[in-house]
Amino acid sequence: MSSSENINWLNLHNPLLDGIPNFSNPSEIAEALAFDPLHGIDRSQLNFVSKIALLTGEKTPLEPSTMCLKATLTWFGMLQTSLKARNPTSIQYKKIYYKILSIGQAGDTSIKFPTQGISANILKGPSGTGKTVTYQRFCAILPQFIDHGKNEAAGWAYLRQLVYLVVPLAHDGSRGGFLIGILTEMDKILDTNYATTLPKQFKTVEKLIVATIARLVAHYCGIIFIDEAQLRNLVNSGQADLMQLFLLQLMNSGIPLVLTGNEKAFDWITYSQDMSRLGTTPASHFYPIGALNELNWQYEWDAVAEGIMRFYVLDDLPTDIEECKRALYLCGGGIARLGLILWCNAQVEALYSGRNSISATDITAVYQSYAFAELRPLADGFRYKNASILSTIPDVDGAFYGRIWRSDAENESSKAEPKAEPTSTEAPAKPKTKDKRSSEETKFKRQQTRQKNLNIKRQQSLKNMSDEDIRKKGLINHHLKNLEELKKEATDN
Repeated sequence: MSSSENINWLNLHNPLLDGIPNFSNPSEIAEALAFDPLHGIDRSQLNFVSKIALLTGEKTPLEPSTMCLKATLTWFGMLQTSLKARNPTSIQYKKIYYKILSIGQAGDTSIKFPTQGISANILKGPSGTGKTVTYQRFCAILPQFIDHGKNEAAGWAYLRQLVYLVVPLAHDGSRGGFLIGILTEMDKILDTNYATTLPKQFKTVEKLIVATIARLVAHYCGIIFIDEAQLRNLVNSGQADLMQLFLLQLMNSGIPLVLTGNEKAFDWITYSQDMSRLGTTPASHFYPIGALNELNWQYEWDAVAEGIMRFYVLDDLPTDIEECKRALYLCGGGIARLGLILWCNAQVEALYSGRNSISATDITAVYQSYAFAELRPLADGFRYKNASILSTIPDVDGAFYGRIWRSDAENESSKAEPKAEPTSTEAPAKPKTKDKRSSEETKFKRQQTRQKNLNIKRQQSLKNMSDEDIRKKGLINHHLKNLEELKKEATDN
C-alpha cells in the first residue's frame, strides 16, 4: 500500500463491509447470539404430539457464555480485519487480487500466491460444550453472501461476495474430497458450477487447489469454518502432511480459517511453522463449565442453565427451579448438551406419566436411567473431576484435565495446617479400604469445599471490580435472565 493508504487503511470506505453488521460492545453481540427456539410459540396451544416432537427433535438453544463471547469476538475480528486488508478500492490490493486470479486461471503451481495477513483459529473442546451451536449462531447473524452492483472504485460491474463458508473435512481425509466439498458449498451459495467445471479443467489435485483458492479470493470469501477436524480422517488416510501444506496455502491467501474439532482433533498438526500460524489467535477452547475452577463459573452455569430451562413445554412450571439448576449441573457435569438432554428427557417422561411439571428428582431419574448410561461416564468424569474416567473417552483430553485437577488438589493441600510427626515407633496402621462409591462421595465433598472457598474469593473479587467490568456488568445484567420472564409468559398464555 502507498504511505497514505497505509495510514488510513482501517478507516477507508470498504464496500465489502457495507452489509456486515457492526457491534460496539460484547453485550450487543451476546444479544444477537442468544437463541430461544420456543420464542413466540404459544405453549398452551401445543398438543401432546407437538410437545413430544419439540422435546425429541433437534434443538439448539443458546445463552451465550464468556467462552461463546470470546470466540465470537475473535471471529469478528478475523473477518473484519481480513476484509479491510483486502479492500477492493485499494490500488495496491488490486494488484495482488488480479495476480492471484491470473495464477488461478492458469492453475499455475510453479508460482506462489502473494502472502497476505495470516489469520487462523482453533475451536476445540469435548462434545456438547457448545462449539457447533456457537459458530452456527455467529454465522446466522451474518449474511452468507452480499450482491454488489457496479462499483468503479472497486473495478467491478457486479460481484457476489461470499461472507462465510462452512465446509466439513472429507471423511477420507483427502485433499481432493475436501476441495470438492468447498466447491460444492460455493456453488450452493453463489449459484455457480465450480464443482463440475473446475475438476474437468484442472486434472491434478495441486492445480485444483490453486484454482479453488483463486475462486475463493475472487469472491472475497470472508471466513471459512472447517468442521469436524478429526484425527482419524487424516492420520489413518496418510494425508496429514499434504493437508497441512494445503491449509498453509489457504492461510497465505489472506482468508481467515477456523478449524473446529474435539480436543484431540489436531494431533496431525506437527510442524512448528503450521502450529505457529494456527496460534495467531488464542485458541477457542470450550470446556465444561466449572471444569477449570474458573472465576465466576457459577454465574456462567446459571446463564447456561436458564437458557436450557427455557426449552420447556409442560403446562406447569418446575416446582424447584434452583434445585433443577443444581441437578442439571451435577448430573450433566457442566456440559450444556447433557444438561439439555436431561431437561428434555425429564419432560418427556413426565408427559408419558400424565404429569404437568418436573422437579430435580425427575432430572436425577433420567441421569440414572438406561437411556443415559452411555453418557454418564462423560458427565461423571467432570462432575467428580476424575481423569481416570475421562481417559476411557477417546475425544476428551483427560490428561490435560488431570494435570489441572492435580495442581488444584496440591495447592489446596499446601494450604492445609501441617500435621505433627508421629512419635510412636509402631508402624502406621494400614489404611482402611474404601469402596469406589465412598471414594467418589468423599471426592465430591472435597470439591464442594473447594467451591465454597472459591465462592468467597469470587464475591471479594466482584466487590473490587469496576462497574464496567464484563464479568460484573455483562454477565450479570445481560446473560443471567431471570426465569420470572418465563413465569410471566406462562401466566399470560
